[in-house]
Amino acid sequence: MSNGRTQLNINIDPKLLLRLKSEAIKNGKTLTQYVTDQLKGVPQSSSPSSLEERLSSLEKVIFHDNQKSELKKTRGSIFTDKGAAEYGRVAKAEFDSFRKKKGLTTNAALMELDQHLKNYPHSNPELIFQILLGTHDLTGFEMTNAYRHGSCAMRSALNDWTKDSLEKLNQAFLQAVVTKDLAHENR
Repeated sequence: MSNGRTQLNINIDPKLLLRLKSEAIKNGKTLTQYVTDQLKGVPQSSSPSSLEERLSSLEKVIFHDNQKSELKKTRGSIFTDKGAAEYGRVAKAEFDSFRKKKGLTTNAALMELDQHLKNYPHSNPELIFQILLGTHDLTGFEMTNAYRHGSCAMRSALNDWTKDSLEKLNQAFLQAVVTKDLAHENR
């Protein structure tokens, strides 16, 4: 294989792209670095399997890699403050929408959501509640830290609580990523 690089343009399911970006962030890598490393780790003689089986296998590798290395807390944010604040506003709007659909008061909805947050060990319920109440704007650094500890507990708990794919929130996540850093890596 030559040392030169080339660009690959593909159409990919937005949910899969979201997962890939999330895993790249958790591993302290750019999307390009992460995908390249994962492809290098695929066995040459892999047998055909379903996409779900391959993703499950990849998640196991990712989990193992996360166990082996601790990301530096001083590393910069991979999310813009503006994008993170918008992600927080979209999360609040989704929370409010589902709270109303369920006919719950804000406090009752937060109590239900708190039960789901307990499934995510690095969640920060106080911060999440401030975001969902609209009393705090999420920052890029806070969002980056959430993903460095696994996944965004707010998004995961909202997904569990609503039993919805939360496409608007996924889109806000994608738009919050610092794209100039990702573009720099493609050189």
